[in-house]
Amino acid sequence: MRWQGIIAALLLGCASAALLLRPARAADPDPYQIFARSRAYWLQQQYPPSVAYTVAVDVVEGGKERVERYEASMDGITGAVTVDPVSDYQLAHPLRATGANLSFFGVRLNKPLPQEDFLGVPHLAPSYSFGMAPFVPAPTPTPFDSNALVAQIRRDFHDPNPRVTPAPRASDGLREIATVVARNRDYTISLLGIESVDGHACYHLALAPTREPGRFRIRQAWIDESSFAPWRLIDAVNFSNGPGTGVAWTIDFADVGGAHYIATEAADAPMSVSGEIYSAATIRFENIHPGTLKRPDLGVPGSGLVLEEP
Repeated sequence: MRWQGIIAALLLGCASAALLLRPARAADPDPYQIFARSRAYWLQQQYPPSVAYTVAVDVVEGGKERVERYEASMDGITGAVTVDPVSDYQLAHPLRATGANLSFFGVRLNKPLPQEDFLGVPHLAPSYSFGMAPFVPAPTPTPFDSNALVAQIRRDFHDPNPRVTPAPRASDGLREIATVVARNRDYTISLLGIESVDGHACYHLALAPTREPGRFRIRQAWIDESSFAPWRLIDAVNFSNGPGTGVAWTIDFADVGGAHYIATEAADAPMSVSGEIYSAATIRFENIHPGTLKRPDLGVPGSGLVLEEP
């Protein structure tokens, strides 16, 4: 049995040597730094002075898909949105109501008339960041100042520089034995792993608001490993009013002409709108290009609903 002990000792020694030679596993990246760098990515975006686009509102009601498209433009300097409130469908099919929505003590007696603007006239900008970064007017490219950008991120996070340790100050009174730095973060963020979104390797983050959940709405984010561009977000609620505020939404992004824009916003659950049940609802930003709206803003006809982001 002595030779078996010698072999076991040799194997143990080889295993120990392999452990010593194996490179140490890199620590997981800091999820707060990932999110901060994604915010910095948004702050670096440059948009044309004027951007024209089409907003498609796509719903499924009673198993049938219905789509309305609205022409709109965004001022790249002020962020103001102008929209033609008359959709392509409404132009092609002027509403000629032959009945009325009837109810008795709140109980509907007939099938409701079709909703004209499914979720409201979309006063939406494709450059909206869902609270990740403020709108930055940038009519022309500006020199990149990394120090100023980092300072801006820390101001937005209400977060001190973690590498700075305040030095104790001499005092004639009681001695200072410690310094406590409080952090006031908007989210508690954790790293769930690395996943692929539309071919992009992304950090998958989970976010829980530390306060004001209606304002800090992001619950999950997929951030590009290399560029830190957000490719997907999940919001607990969406928009300022209307049925979209009652369900979570998944937002996907795309690069167009060298800038980052929203591609789609899709409701994660059915919703009820004026007596209709939409089993699916998606908003798409199409044909994004430099330009202005051809028709002026004519106000809000029909239902009077306006779909806006906070």
